[in-house]
Amino acid sequence: MNLDLESSAPLRRRPVTATSTAAHGTVNHGPPGLPPRHPLQIMKRCAIIAGTCYGIHDLKVFHNLLHNPDVSHEWFKIGLATSIAVMAIKAYVELYEGKKKKKTVDYKNFKSVTHWTLLLIIASWISFHMAISPVYGFFKTWLIMVGFGYGILVQSALMIPVWGQNFISFVLMTFFLQQYK
Repeated sequence: MNLDLESSAPLRRRPVTATSTAAHGTVNHGPPGLPPRHPLQIMKRCAIIAGTCYGIHDLKVFHNLLHNPDVSHEWFKIGLATSIAVMAIKAYVELYEGKKKKKTVDYKNFKSVTHWTLLLIIASWISFHMAISPVYGFFKTWLIMVGFGYGILVQSALMIPVWGQNFISFVLMTFFLQQYK
């Protein structure tokens, strides 16, 4: 008796159906669901952002970053520098290369920029972890960083257009750099 794994898991198999006629040539490969700008999707993202902001406020992260002597400020400055570099690369590629020069922003056109950006993101992750782990320990530091990354950055990137992301990140980074001495 042969066990066919594809037919034994019917809940995981979803038929791929065409969304329009063959003349258009488009096929829907994604799962069914709500469109990205649906009010329920926006409410879900806002709830995730609000919950994450409450958790970060409850842990007094902003206060500890500014006033706690156990925070490694040298590591934190490295994290800020790498974050500014990521923001600058993102703005350059999306706004100048993408909008001004009309290049398609994808991996094929920007391989080295993608690799450098990933390296900078990993460097900032490690440096922020090294900066705040003496205060919060390993587990809470991971919760704070995953919460900030997924709960605030990813959710806001899914809601806000590129020009708004760049403007808001520039304003918030400038404000935080003025607060952080």
